[in-house]
Amino acid sequence: MRTYEAMCVFRADQETFNAGVETVRAELQKLGATIDKEEDMGVRTLSFPIKKELQAHYYYYVCKMDPEKAHQTEQALRLKNELLRFLMVRQDD
Repeated sequence: MRTYEAMCVFRADQETFNAGVETVRAELQKLGATIDKEEDMGVRTLSFPIKKELQAHYYYYVCKMDPEKAHQTEQALRLKNELLRFLMVRQDD
């Protein structure tokens, strides 16, 4: 298993943010990931509008999963409406 970092950018309103965090957490666990760390980075002003939003709520995950599951996770997260953007990268060992 490898360690991955995922940065998720959600819509700024609290209800959508809470639903989005739970959705991403459930998706990671469904695909067999072990979540090691989660960090709420708060609401920030975007430097350019994303889907007509000027502010977004940032959330950071560190998880361990099989490399073939990482690609499936990215495909599943692409379809989530709560997410404005996300980035998943492998941590150096």
